[in-house]
Formats: sequence, C-alpha cells, structure tokens
Amino acid sequence: MSSQEIFRTFIPLGILILCISVFISGCVGTQWTAADWLEKGNQYANEGMYKSAVDAYNQSLQLDSRNSKVYTYRGVALEHMGSYDAAMNDFEQALSINPNESGAWQGKAATYIDTNEYRQAVKAADRAIELAKNPADKAENAYLLRGFALNRLEDYDTALQAFDKAIEIDPKRLDLWQNKAYSLTKLGRFVEVLKCYEVMTGIEPNNAEIWSKKGEIHLALGQINEANEAFSIAKNLIKSN
Repeated sequence: MSSQEIFRTFIPLGILILCISVFISGCVGTQWTAADWLEKGNQYANEGMYKSAVDAYNQSLQLDSRNSKVYTYRGVALEHMGSYDAAMNDFEQALSINPNESGAWQGKAATYIDTNEYRQAVKAADRAIELAKNPADKAENAYLLRGFALNRLEDYDTALQAFDKAIEIDPKRLDLWQNKAYSLTKLGRFVEVLKCYEVMTGIEPNNAEIWSKKGEIHLALGQINEANEAFSIAKNLIKSN
C-alpha cells in the first residue's frame, strides 16, 4: 500500500475520532448544574409554567439538597398551583436550612392568605419584613402581604401603614396603590382614594379599568363633570383596544 493510500485510509478514521472526542467533551461541558436547573425553574415560573418550574427545581435539589432558595422557589410554584400543604412543607424545609430566609416567610404568608389564615399570615409577613436586608429580599412584597391580610381582618388603618411602607420602596408598582385604595375606600376616605387613582392613571395611562374606577370615585364625591371625563377616557381606551 502506497503512502498516499495510507493517508487516504487513515484521514477519515482520524476525523471520526476527532468528532467523537468533540461530541463527548461537548456533552460533559454542557452537563447541567444545580444552579442551571434553578435558573431554568425561575424562567418557567416567570412565564407562569409552574409545573415545569417544579420539575426543574426537583432536578436542582437532586444535585444540591441543601439550597434553601430552591425549596423557597419550589414552594412558591406549588402555592401558585394550589398545592398549599406541599408548598408549606417546602417553606418549612427552607427555614430548617436557613431560618433567616425572608422569601420562605413571605411564601408562608401568601399560603396562609390562600387558606384564610390571616392572623398567621400577618405573623409570617412580619418575620419576612424583619429579615429583609437588601432589595433582593423584596420587602415590598412582605409589606403587601401584611397589608392584604390586615384588610381581610378589617384592620384597614394598620393595613394602610403596610401599603405606605411598600410604596416607599416601589412607588411605581400598581398593585400597591390598588390595595391602598381599597383600604381607604373601606374607611370612606374618598378624597385620598382619588389621589391613589390619579397616581395609578399616571403609572398606566392606557388602563381603561383604572379610568373607570376613577370615574366612580369622582361620582362618590359628587364630581359629575370629572366623572364623565374619566368614563369617556375609559370608553375610548376600550374602543381603541
């Protein structure tokens, strides 16, 4: 066999070996870590795909069973799915690993609200607020949960204090103003309710529902012209959509 024939015979074999080597190294290089699965679970959760999120968190926990945040996030996904007992178990597991996990206390507060245990929700939210040390702890959510539970307990004045604290942290968040407006409405403080809706229409000027509710508050205050103007804006927004 000539040298040229040997060259032609072994080059394909060399390429094959190279391809196999690249394939194997690629597979090893793309092996997912616990952090990868956690990130994927969070992506699913942000898209509202909670079952897929739980599956991803399960994979993460198989690789690292001592990560309190994964239990917390899985608990939140389960809470959204209505699996309240399983969610609470995850929050408790997170807190057994890290008793200072603010997010787990928030998750417990949300789950207590779902199951109409409002006093327990306030206690859990208070603990979350106490532990929130940085923006990542989302203290505004804890204050929101506290206020929401207090509203259900008809303690509207104290609920307002919680919503005001949340608004100090994130003044552009619509749901905070909506809940504050609810408390004020229950207290009959319609002038202050109107101020809330003025802020809300500034945050979402194309939200027809907000304009319509603003019109209702104007009516409650006897401001007929202002009410008609708000209703007209709401009607035009609905037509444009």
